[in-house]
Amino acid sequence: MVERRELLVGIDVGTTRVKALAVTLDGTVVGESDERTPWRHDGACADVDSDVLADLSITLADRCLDDPRVTAGSVVRGIGVTGMAEAGALLDAHGRPCAPTLAWHDPRGLADPIRARVTDAEFWRSCGVRLNSKPSLAKVLYLYDAYPGTRDRAVCHLSVSDWVLHAMGGEQVAERSILSRSGLYDVLADRSWQPATDLVGPLVPERIVWAGEPAGTVGDRAPERLRGATLTAAGLDHESAAFAMGAMRLGVLTDSLGTAEALLRLFPPVDRDSMARLVEGDIGIGWGIVPGYLCTVGGLLTGLSLERMAALLGLTDRDRRRAVSLQALELDRRSVPFHIAETSHEGLTLSGVTEGLTPAMAWRAAVDDLIALSTDLIDFIESVIGPRTEAMVTGGWSHDPTVAQAKRRQLGDYSTSSITEAAAMGAAYFGGIAAGALERPGPDEHPTWLI
Repeated sequence: MVERRELLVGIDVGTTRVKALAVTLDGTVVGESDERTPWRHDGACADVDSDVLADLSITLADRCLDDPRVTAGSVVRGIGVTGMAEAGALLDAHGRPCAPTLAWHDPRGLADPIRARVTDAEFWRSCGVRLNSKPSLAKVLYLYDAYPGTRDRAVCHLSVSDWVLHAMGGEQVAERSILSRSGLYDVLADRSWQPATDLVGPLVPERIVWAGEPAGTVGDRAPERLRGATLTAAGLDHESAAFAMGAMRLGVLTDSLGTAEALLRLFPPVDRDSMARLVEGDIGIGWGIVPGYLCTVGGLLTGLSLERMAALLGLTDRDRRRAVSLQALELDRRSVPFHIAETSHEGLTLSGVTEGLTPAMAWRAAVDDLIALSTDLIDFIESVIGPRTEAMVTGGWSHDPTVAQAKRRQLGDYSTSSITEAAAMGAAYFGGIAAGALERPGPDEHPTWLI
């Protein structure tokens, strides 16, 4: 007799890769697929055709069901989609993209038109993020300038994960944790931010949702074996990953070390003055994926900078990089003056390149300098919302031996998780919530998969 199982699919539209997992209702991964995110690069700039990104995500969701662990007759009950913030798709009245999607780190976003209308402090108090080239609002302003006619055609902006959900047949919805990073939204008022609407038009969808709310079902654009599954937005990828690992709870500091380093803390709502204070200290504040609670997103370029250092040192092979990192553990970086003087989206500024600087020494110094940058942010977060009770470190770079040692010095004992592709796992869990197959945990509870 063929075993018929209900499955959940989680899609993670990430900066480096797009991933999909097929998961049983008890949290067992039975299928997985991934490909590199198909950015078109031009120096520090990166964009992608929005349809290409959606089609790849749908293809991977279907492909993960080809795994031999997926038994014949299995049915996909729910699909959750998580992904990066700031990057998004501008849609016309027919729901079709009318401009490319800019990467969140693309520096072409225009902040000056926003500053001509409001001060930085006003932006912080309403939008919960820094005023620079990152927010979706700044990127939309660039696209309006760069692609004639786009301003007249655009009627909606969706984050990349919400766009993939819509492309699969779901509703046009905006999930709060990602919308909070857009600059289009007044976080504490929970509505469109009027100055943004004045600048670019009413682009926020009418329906603003929490992660895990049902948002339609998979339609004809997707392969047949996905059709009919309940769709949901699963929010910001860092938060979805923390959720899957049981760290999206009150008092827990999650340090997510991917391409970007994100410092996450769940906490009750605060007033606008406190929000502005946190943002001034370079801590993004928005609604979290736990309904009714805010979440910090302290963003750093740690992972991106480590990638650049590895490329500079010729450590493009994973085994070679690990071997050099293990050598670096035994070194005292004080014997050379090398250090990272500055980090930015455009690159690194290095100082003290002298005789005696080996790849292992350079790696040790770079890791130490980059990890030290997050110490001040962690201390600042705790000065505003209170000390942490636990810490969890996750993400690809947390497995590097030198990085792990530096984090132990910084945080003391911290927990990790054996869950791989945690963001996609979190998305799958939210798919289960939307489909009514799994219960939503509270702010002090673990997902049932972890109990």
